Amino acid sequence: FPPQDSDTTIPIDETLQFNESLQNAHRGMDDLIGSGTNILQGLRDQRVTLKGTHRKILDVANMLG
Repeated sequence: FPPQDSDTTIPIDETLQFNESLQNAHRGMDDLIGSGTNILQGLRDQRVTLKGTHRKILDVANMLG
């Protein structure tokens, strides 16, 4: 085959690298969102625990006068 004209060649290597970079960025964002979700769930759980503890402390304080 004769060499291709530069106007008709497709930079496959660059396109593949770009696609891989986009996929890595996408995976990174998914990981970041997952971490944020886990952190928020942990904070919600802590809030429930602290509210229960607060109620118990108020109950004891009311019993003691």
